Amino acid sequence: MIKQVITCILSILFVVTLTPYKANATTNDLPECVVKTHCVREDFKVNDIENAFKKATKIVSETARTKIVEKTDSYIHAEAKTKWRRYTDDLLLKAIPEKGIIQVRSESRVGVGDNGVNKKRVDDFAYRLMTERDNTN
Repeated sequence: MIKQVITCILSILFVVTLTPYKANATTNDLPECVVKTHCVREDFKVNDIENAFKKATKIVSETARTKIVEKTDSYIHAEAKTKWRRYTDDLLLKAIPEKGIIQVRSESRVGVGDNGVNKKRVDDFAYRLMTERDNTN
């Protein structure tokens, strides 16, 4: 009986960890990362939030193995597949006009470590956001 209870609990925990994180697109900030070994959240100060978010949308849509699954005027939820083993990670972007920032959060759905994949994804996004010429208009 105890073995069945433990198996049931472990099964529930496994399913819960595979459930994608669903951020609320109407809240102000994206949630902080609870486990820093497989999640990164950064804020990027921008001068023109509207054009920067258009550019961010373009960057995400052009990123390899990444698919936008939800988009509003100020929020993007994309699923990014890792190059190795094709794990699905969640990539969230939120434009916050009051602060003049775009928040970016990348988190692995499974595991406790990501070998730096999420940090690299956010760093690559930041580099492109800050250096690529703006051709979104």
